[in-house]
Amino acid sequence: MTLNPLQIQRLLIPVDFSNSSRRAFYTGIRFSRIFDAETHILHVPDSISALDSSFDKVEAVAEELARLETGVRRRINELFDKGGIAEVDRRKVKVSILGGKPHAEIVKFACSNDVDLIVMGADGGSGVKARVMGTVTERVVRDSPCPVLCVKPEDFVSPFMHQE
Repeated sequence: MTLNPLQIQRLLIPVDFSNSSRRAFYTGIRFSRIFDAETHILHVPDSISALDSSFDKVEAVAEELARLETGVRRRINELFDKGGIAEVDRRKVKVSILGGKPHAEIVKFACSNDVDLIVMGADGGSGVKARVMGTVTERVVRDSPCPVLCVKPEDFVSPFMHQE
């Protein structure tokens, strides 16, 4: 049996700008640099799916999307600057904003763009909804066509770790 070396040509980093998402962004960008991979950064805000898209509201929706895209790109540039990752070839980094259910859009994006690895934050979720439905990360892991690297938040403590 021959083992194929790990090759990552296309990487997907979904971001929601939470603490675990920021850590996943930095981890994903490191992978991007190591593999010289094409990198897709995807933001799926809940607010887009809630926008009224009736004909008379099309202009308002377009303005809201333009404002949202500007804000997302600004925040991603801040992540690049704060992470000290200027050596990444930004020409290979593409930013997309999609509306819909985050887990479904992430998986669809990975399928349609032939993504080799998804790097995303895993904050563990809490509350009844997370327990019953699962977090976005858990749902992506279940449905993803490719491996998913889950990055824990900085303050994560496993209940199985010995604490003193």
